[in-house]
Amino acid sequence: MPAISSRLLRGVAFASALLALPAVTFADVRVLLGVDPADSTGNVLLSASLAPSQSLGRALGSATTITQTSTMADVLRATRTVENEIIIAPAHATASATLHQYRLLATSGREQTYVLVARTDIGGMDKLAGKRIYLPQQDSLRSYVAKGLLTDSGVKLAGFSKVIYGNTSGGGLVALSFDMADVTVADETQAKQWLAENPGKARILKTTRPVPGGMSLVVRKDFCEQHCARLAAWINSPDGAITGVGRFKLASADTARQFTYVASLGITTPEALKGAQRVSAEQVAELARSNVVIVDTRTTKEFENEHVPGAISVPYVEKSLKEIDFDASKDDFSALAKLAKDKPTLFLCNGPECWKSYKASKAAVAAGFTRVYWFRGGMPEWREKHMPVEGLAAAAMALAPAAKAPAKTVVVASR
Repeated sequence: MPAISSRLLRGVAFASALLALPAVTFADVRVLLGVDPADSTGNVLLSASLAPSQSLGRALGSATTITQTSTMADVLRATRTVENEIIIAPAHATASATLHQYRLLATSGREQTYVLVARTDIGGMDKLAGKRIYLPQQDSLRSYVAKGLLTDSGVKLAGFSKVIYGNTSGGGLVALSFDMADVTVADETQAKQWLAENPGKARILKTTRPVPGGMSLVVRKDFCEQHCARLAAWINSPDGAITGVGRFKLASADTARQFTYVASLGITTPEALKGAQRVSAEQVAELARSNVVIVDTRTTKEFENEHVPGAISVPYVEKSLKEIDFDASKDDFSALAKLAKDKPTLFLCNGPECWKSYKASKAAVAAGFTRVYWFRGGMPEWREKHMPVEGLAAAAMALAPAAKAPAKTVVVASR
């Protein structure tokens, strides 16, 4: 019997104590529960998911690991790396997931509408330059839709004199009250109530279409083929709910169309980059055979999990805004200096929504690299085209046993 590390034993023992279930050595089904800390579901606790996690494991007939996180950047990244079979998350993460091999299965909560609220003396969206904007946490749903509304009007975050990121969804209206900000984003109902209580203080500048509220459940398509019927039965059963999130209901076609709108609000990279040649997955495979240097700008962890064969890991540490005229001085890509400028070099990351490869390619062009290729589609396109991969994920799949473990559930602590 293979040796098991003491760390793994402690983790299994901890989960078993929580659930009063026997320890398991592995889990077949990975569920990511992404909680937006700036949203109304931000107080969902790990313990709240214990009962539904057990029933979900029984319904699927497989061992199930549920990981809860309030770091929305990790949730959005996970929608593109497709390492989880199931993701439960707010609307913007759900929209991203449906673009990358996930199928929408269920939603919870009522639809919501969001608005940009500004001081009364600001006459329109074209008057926001030089003003101060308050947004909830950077990767929260409200910040996501606010940036989408701004982009739709041709307004860039870099044009504001100050961008304030807070911890709560209601902080922006408080900031307006105390003249700490000039514009913010809020739920329309909440904003109208605040405007009625503070007459003459501010006005609504722009409004979104209806957006699905609460949390939604998406299933990776390959997993869905065999298990969505069981998941649907679980959703329709008395167990298909999570405390603090609400009861799930199977998604309708109209709801699916709402997520298409939410996806359109996402800030994606430009279609082209001056000085660099944009390439497809097929072209990357061809370039790899001609010894082009393939640079993966994602994190080391992501690279180790899965990467294009022959690629090298050169992480782009991103702190700047996701905009064309980003401030590169806020980022760290000093590792670029270690690459040979006279060799054709290709940069990639996690698809059109990932700005790291765009910024890296732009830095390479500015640094005088003779030939720069930009793989905008990145790992999502590479995976969707069924191209070969290297890394821990590929190795695990090759070694995966055919037999399934008894149905158990493990819950991993929030991170």
